[in-house]
Amino acid sequence: MQKTHRGSQALVTNVEFSWDKVFRENLEYNNDDLETMKKLKSFINIILITLLAAGAVILVVFMSNRGSGSGEPKDTYHSPTVFAMDTNLDITIEGRGDRAKADSDAAIALARKIESHTSMFKLKSDIYRINANAGIAPVKVNSDTMYLIQTSLKYGAETGDAFDITVAPIVKLWGFYDQKYRIPSQAEIDNALKLVGYQKVVVDQANGTVFLPQKGMAIDLGGVAKGYAVKQMYDLLKKRGVKSALVNFGGSVGAIGRRADGKLWVIGVKHPRSEGGALVGELQAENAFINSSGDYERYFIRNGIRYCHLIDPKTGHQPTGVISTTIVGPDGTFADILSKVPFMKGMQAGLEYMKTQPGYEALAIDSSGNIMVTQGMKDKYVLAMPAKI
Repeated sequence: MQKTHRGSQALVTNVEFSWDKVFRENLEYNNDDLETMKKLKSFINIILITLLAAGAVILVVFMSNRGSGSGEPKDTYHSPTVFAMDTNLDITIEGRGDRAKADSDAAIALARKIESHTSMFKLKSDIYRINANAGIAPVKVNSDTMYLIQTSLKYGAETGDAFDITVAPIVKLWGFYDQKYRIPSQAEIDNALKLVGYQKVVVDQANGTVFLPQKGMAIDLGGVAKGYAVKQMYDLLKKRGVKSALVNFGGSVGAIGRRADGKLWVIGVKHPRSEGGALVGELQAENAFINSSGDYERYFIRNGIRYCHLIDPKTGHQPTGVISTTIVGPDGTFADILSKVPFMKGMQAGLEYMKTQPGYEALAIDSSGNIMVTQGMKDKYVLAMPAKI
């Protein structure tokens, strides 16, 4: 028996939600009902985010004032939920009035631009062209792609090979790209592992090119591009004058300032074994990035065993000790990368490694349900968290 799960694409695919349009097309109301509709719209947005969290979205963002009963500030703008980088993106901006939509549109356009360079599935993207030219010729890339590749190679070495952007041949072998899930033989895995190794990637900074020396090698920036995009959107919104906003991009979140009412943003961490969007606990944050990874984002189950898309580049198999991680820190790109490290290093070694990363704190859940957090995570960010799920 096989069960498959590919995250929120099963719920939402290439759809932009606009609750204003829904109301116009499906509800008739007069001015007296306007305030009720606004409250309903806010409530539906919360429900939508929770529903998405039941799929690929690992972090659930609480858009209302937790426990206050007053709802969200009146001057709050929710962007349509758009599908990008194989997950869902939505932005909440407070205190910007009529400027909020333009702010949000600019940030979403930036995310799409980054995706157009870094997606391995878009025919004209840098990554697609690099992979297509593996073993043939170097490919000139744009600055976003160059930065992400160089950063990924750097962290591949610093993490002791725990992060490797060349693991794509193995991920493909397991069927996570075409969703034709299978359990490959060890011989197949051993052959695919010959194509894996970030050390093989040839970067020519002077000429702005990247080259994969072996035919069949492939780069996948899926483990870092989302975090980078959130950081870029975060910076763009701040440059535009936004002082209170939340960028929610699947399991990557950027919290600008505090809420307009002065309260901290509250982030719910999804229960890794709940099918209904239940939470493990809550974090609070301001001017920070929160990134989560889990074995429940994309996976299939066969004969009672869960096989997820997170694969150890050294073995070609899924790590089994950790099932969920959440990282909080000052840069979304690095937080995204670091969220994979405890899976590959193991819970204890992964959290020990976090001590070498100033400003970054971690939460990890092991396969027995034990929850461990770094001291800084406990002291600064944890609002409510049990010791075990």
